[in-house]
Amino acid sequence: MEDKGARVADYFVVAGLADVSKPLEEEIHFNDACHKLAKPKEPITDVVVVIKSLGEEVPHGYKCIDVTPSGLSADLNNGSLVGPQVYLCYRRGRDKPPLTDLGVLYDGKERLKQGCEIIQSTAYGRPANISGGASSQKVYITYRRALENMTPNTLAVTDICIIVPSKGETPPHTFCKVDKNLNNSMWGSAVYVCYKKSVAKTNTISYKAGLLCRYPEDDYDSFPLPVSVPLFCLPMGATIECWPANSKYPLPVFSTFVLTGASAEKVYGAAIQFYETYPEENLTEKQKSQLGLATTPDRKPASSKTVQTNKCICLLSHWPFFDAFKKFLTFLYRYSISGPHVLPIEKHISHFMHKVPFPSPQRPRILVQLSPHDSLILSQPVSSPLPLSGGKFSTLLQNLGPENAVNLLVFAVTEHKILIHSLRPSVLTSVTEALVSMIFPFHWPCPYIPLCPLALADVLTAPCPFIVGIDSRYFDLYDPPPDVSCVDLDTNTISQPGEKRNIAWKILPKKPCKNLLNTLNNLFQQLAELQQRPRDDALMELAMNDYDFHSGKKLHLLDVEIQEAFLCFMASLLKGYRSYLRPITQAPSETATDASSLFELQGFLKSRDRSHQKFYTLMTKTQMFIRFIEECSFVSDKDTSLAFFDDCVNKVDTDRTGDVRLIELDESYRSEHTVFITPPEIPHLPNGEELPSQYSYNGFPVLRQDLFERPMGLLTPRNSKVPSRASNPNSPLPMFRRTKQVLSSHAATLCGSEHRALNSLCVPARPLLWKAFL
Repeated sequence: MEDKGARVADYFVVAGLADVSKPLEEEIHFNDACHKLAKPKEPITDVVVVIKSLGEEVPHGYKCIDVTPSGLSADLNNGSLVGPQVYLCYRRGRDKPPLTDLGVLYDGKERLKQGCEIIQSTAYGRPANISGGASSQKVYITYRRALENMTPNTLAVTDICIIVPSKGETPPHTFCKVDKNLNNSMWGSAVYVCYKKSVAKTNTISYKAGLLCRYPEDDYDSFPLPVSVPLFCLPMGATIECWPANSKYPLPVFSTFVLTGASAEKVYGAAIQFYETYPEENLTEKQKSQLGLATTPDRKPASSKTVQTNKCICLLSHWPFFDAFKKFLTFLYRYSISGPHVLPIEKHISHFMHKVPFPSPQRPRILVQLSPHDSLILSQPVSSPLPLSGGKFSTLLQNLGPENAVNLLVFAVTEHKILIHSLRPSVLTSVTEALVSMIFPFHWPCPYIPLCPLALADVLTAPCPFIVGIDSRYFDLYDPPPDVSCVDLDTNTISQPGEKRNIAWKILPKKPCKNLLNTLNNLFQQLAELQQRPRDDALMELAMNDYDFHSGKKLHLLDVEIQEAFLCFMASLLKGYRSYLRPITQAPSETATDASSLFELQGFLKSRDRSHQKFYTLMTKTQMFIRFIEECSFVSDKDTSLAFFDDCVNKVDTDRTGDVRLIELDESYRSEHTVFITPPEIPHLPNGEELPSQYSYNGFPVLRQDLFERPMGLLTPRNSKVPSRASNPNSPLPMFRRTKQVLSSHAATLCGSEHRALNSLCVPARPLLWKAFL
């Protein structure tokens, strides 16, 4: 299909369980020992305390936590001379609502949290005070239980352990630590309870997601629809699930993803996942058995259960208009479960994709009225030499805090294998996109998948560095790879391989690092004040909410300030680098473009403080640093960005912070000029009456091509081209700049046709041109 102009969105996609979908376990192939498929554990429904020193035994059906992860005694009064030997026991099952949280209560010092219950007595009726007579402070275990009619994607406790930090123990991967010491006696070690949460689903069958329908049906000439899109829409697979009849329907879940093409061009996806009823008569006997749908002799279900399947609607675009896309997709979902309507849903889809103009300097804001009660705003992308990004620095800082955010920066600039995971898919792309933006002027050269489908998770066994985001439910099935740095956004914990545990923010240059942490701590406090709800509740929520819709200009300005803090740090880190670029003395070749012939590395390292040599040595060995030096020496599509970074380097003073602005918003972004787009027009009958409401749906429908509005009269300039990376509003056309390298007399003699011929030479495997001589 011919490209006719800049588009807000390229494709609309519906993904789900297709006729050709195969079981997901048949599609996943790992070649290493750690990836052994395991069945997810049943949620924990009960916890009790037993006092073994008084002869109490573990109740039937319960499992006692006897030892810690490293094999130490899991006595809650570990090492106490006078305290009782108290152990925690738990029971798994699906016969009652599971536990959703564990806690510790210091009786008399604090109130019980709302919805929680106290374990007042042991399994044998004795007081369940952990400290016994060893301390005057009474200590109790508390828990919170899910509601009877909980939604199937409720987060429940799936594992518990006890740790003794003074013996070198830390919470196991994906476990959350209750930060209250259970051992309040004067003797012994501090003891903490940790627990893991995951989605408490019942019987589920997972399949590889397939394409159900799309619009437009034909591919654009410059951008065919990627075949992998359905996998990213439903990264954990298309599922058939069996729910109790009284279950509440879960709210739709919003997620975003990024596809990176061979030319490094990014395509952004915004998706909403929801559930619909699946016809039970379509199930095979094998599927019924897998779902636990026992049948009676007359072939009727023995119990009252419902069968559901997940589905996803998605917009693909070259622009990260995530907030606007979220509103539009939410509107479509609500439209599909309400009615009847006068207009078919296809009219709204084609109207949005063809009649909404792309924001420009002449019309920087587009107000799109979807219905009398629903609207969204599209704003012109900020014109900036910084790379286009779908990241939110505020999301990264809110979830990781200042120190772990800087740790993540260290991992990236030293090219670790980085696995970022969360049970909230909406935050993965925001954090990973912010991560690859914060390392500017470097560009991540290795595999990059912000939201990785389970079917493509074999990338985690790659021998090269990568940045991958994945749903934390991956760890219900597999152990984390041994050589990967795992970042858990839900518990704000980082697990590192043994040989890399000393690589953290403390190896960074002291002054720039101190300035960065001070700035981030200040901005972190401002973020906390901006939040409308407690952080703990907001962090572990899977469903959509309106918080991001109404964050306002304050959050945007904080985002810019956080990004500016990282930019200032990177400029301080590389200050003076240009004086170590070597003169170019020969035509481009494998030897001439080697980093050692382009950059005086030893001189650069000697110019840095000796105490920071470890960090600078690690950084200068990376592919991204070598590529950066090449880009500084030859003409590339990064010229404008590098000129901007050099300007930042010149402005930055490590002794003074806070008085230099590196990122400035252009005035068109602040413009109040707004174009108003009305909803699709409702046609009238010849006698003037409105058409009857005839479109009603029992779920998101299979789209009918004859009901779409044809793309006539697009609101785009004639002969305009689809914006490429080189013509993005935020990525101006490359501006050729002259290098400040001193040229040898041999190079200075080049002129005329010889010079032009030299500039046209291509370097094998490195598509870089020589920069213009002074």
